[in-house]
Amino acid sequence: MLADIGVGLIGTGFMGKCHALAYGSVKAVFGSVPTPRRLKLCDADAALGRLRAEEYGFAEAVTDWRAIIADPAIQLVSITTPNALHREMAEAALAAGKHVWCEKPMGLTLADAESMASVARVAGVRTSLAIITCAIP
Repeated sequence: MLADIGVGLIGTGFMGKCHALAYGSVKAVFGSVPTPRRLKLCDADAALGRLRAEEYGFAEAVTDWRAIIADPAIQLVSITTPNALHREMAEAALAAGKHVWCEKPMGLTLADAESMASVARVAGVRTSLAIITCAIP
């Protein structure tokens, strides 16, 4: 088992805060699991991103979500952006071999969700939607 897992967060609003708080509590709740390392978060507003990184316990803030996907130290990406942005971000993260925790709804349409599931299946990574965890076989 991994000793720790690098986490990137895309979106710093209410649900981003919820995800960040969850990562801070995962060891207390689940015990013997990898320790989440909150590495990068993304907000389009650089000043707000820096503030949220400090508040949420992330090491760094970026304004381009692609920097999170490109970072080899990040294995898990939380997506908490507006729903219309989920598909592009999730598919990029999945195709890069990252595990994804996507806030619900997964996509705007069934076609979006099916496409995202297909990319996850091919990549062989784990996904989570809101509080329901599943492995795509």
